[in-house]
Amino acid sequence: MKTKRLLISSLTIFFFAFLLTACQSTLATPAQTEDLSKTLEPNRRSSGFLIFEGEAVPVRHVTLSFPINGVVDDVLVKEGDTVKQGDLLARLKGSEKQKAAISAAESELLSAKKALDDLNNNANVARAEAQLAMANAKKALDKAVENRNYKNYKRADQWYIDQANADYLIALNDFNNAKTVWENWEYKDETDKNRAYALQNFAAARKKVEQAEANYKYLLGSPKEVDVQIAEGELVVAKANYEKAQKDWELVKNGPNKNDLDLAQERVDNALVQLEAAKTGLEDLELKSTIDGTVVSSNLKTGQISTIGASSVVVADLSEFQIESNDLTELNIYRVKEGDAVNITFDGIPGLTLPGKIERIKPLGEDNQGDITYSVIIKLEKQDPAIKWRMTSSITVEKQE
Repeated sequence: MKTKRLLISSLTIFFFAFLLTACQSTLATPAQTEDLSKTLEPNRRSSGFLIFEGEAVPVRHVTLSFPINGVVDDVLVKEGDTVKQGDLLARLKGSEKQKAAISAAESELLSAKKALDDLNNNANVARAEAQLAMANAKKALDKAVENRNYKNYKRADQWYIDQANADYLIALNDFNNAKTVWENWEYKDETDKNRAYALQNFAAARKKVEQAEANYKYLLGSPKEVDVQIAEGELVVAKANYEKAQKDWELVKNGPNKNDLDLAQERVDNALVQLEAAKTGLEDLELKSTIDGTVVSSNLKTGQISTIGASSVVVADLSEFQIESNDLTELNIYRVKEGDAVNITFDGIPGLTLPGKIERIKPLGEDNQGDITYSVIIKLEKQDPAIKWRMTSSITVEKQE
């Protein structure tokens, strides 16, 4: 962009410039050089108006493109369409798959949250169950210990032995009575029915007494090795069950099991991450406007391959423009400052002059074909519907220090 500069200078400025050149070409004293610099500096700043070029740019405009590569499935807008923030402009193929992934993630999240809620809500039930399980395990352990201790001495405790002894004595008495009756009928007629009854009672009493005697003697004897091993195994199992029940109780006695709670929370967190990932995946497939405005340009076409950065839609608010310029170099940027009032005319709109104000000067200069130039943003105090994007304008600074 070429610079238009209008410099209104007095003969006094040229005179002092000439004196400065003459002084520099001779050996001026330091005092003389300092005095001359003080004289020239204010003249340099107040030497006249400055004119430079700029172009009209919408205050709000965005260039939108898909963040991923893909095949364009549908383009919903065309150039000139008015859109609102959030309106869908285009989409890539694969949105149905992503919507299904979102539904699955939402379902998993609901399930995970329910499991976590159940864990918290059922804490009292879990605590009661753990306490009951510990009590039953302790009861089983006590019984296993008692059973194992009995195996060190005899096959049963004394109560069972005494009962067996009583059964044997009763059976022995019944046998003796039956034997006495049988002896009275033993040599009678074998066809006599009473003799048959006596024999039957005698045989039954003998069998009963033999069984009672065998059971009594068995209980009095020492247990077999295999019985000891079984009792020992049952005791080991009972101890393990009781220790586990104690640990389970410790985990839930003050609330939900921390390990279960951590796992349930981790499941919820993972479901949230999966849901956000699925939503992000869908967002990547949908191009939406981020501002209210007009579709200024679009190179998207249905069926084409959209590549990152190459395929885009430009949306701008064409109701408000500002002027941007990079026409000022390091040699004249000092002549303007933020807040300076300016007048703007447009090459393409004869007779239109709008007031404005320098809103911002970017502090970092850029290399522009060998010149260091600075970007200047100018706010228009008034707008005009005739202004179009990238119209060339001339900016005149009204006042300078």
